[in-house]
Amino acid sequence: MSKAAAASLAGLGGAAGIGGGIYLLNSNSKTPTYKKGTVGHKLQSEKFTILNAEGDADHWKLLKEEYNKAKSTTSKVFESHTSDIEEGKLKELCKSALEKDEGDASYSKAKRWCVVPVSVSEYLKNWNIVALPTNTDNSDKQDKWTALANSYESSNNKISNVATLSDQKWQTLRAECKKLEVKKNYDDDFDSAFGSSKIWCVEK
Repeated sequence: MSKAAAASLAGLGGAAGIGGGIYLLNSNSKTPTYKKGTVGHKLQSEKFTILNAEGDADHWKLLKEEYNKAKSTTSKVFESHTSDIEEGKLKELCKSALEKDEGDASYSKAKRWCVVPVSVSEYLKNWNIVALPTNTDNSDKQDKWTALANSYESSNNKISNVATLSDQKWQTLRAECKKLEVKKNYDDDFDSAFGSSKIWCVEK
């Protein structure tokens, strides 16, 4: 169970004064639990871990660097910037976004920049979904890979840009799943990679 979910079940210590009382704060933790209906609450309910504004230094550093690479693309960032932003500014932007209504456009951006970075393979584990092994050194779970590969060609829910599998169908599918599992939440194709992984890369 996530820290956020555990905090919700155990009871929260009191209301935090940040953002007009928009979220509650456990008395023994600096991890906020956002009120229902906010972007922050939606992300926590989807098993993402909200970054701690007073910690998670390595994560903030990485996300600031990735954010600045996309700073001129308005669909990806909170505000279009002509120059790089500092971590403090990103934290301010995240704080504002996380307090907004869950239907706000900030949701998709907060999912990129305001949560602990997570790969598709890690996110599957958050949902207790067991991924098939993608290690090419052995043929472990070949029967399961083969069953999935056999149903691939007739499916309407294929992996992006993979219309068909090669003659070595199950090995090809495994290789494609290996590409998907490393996608991070700040990558453009994270959502599609996760969706495809749930269909083609996991134990049934």
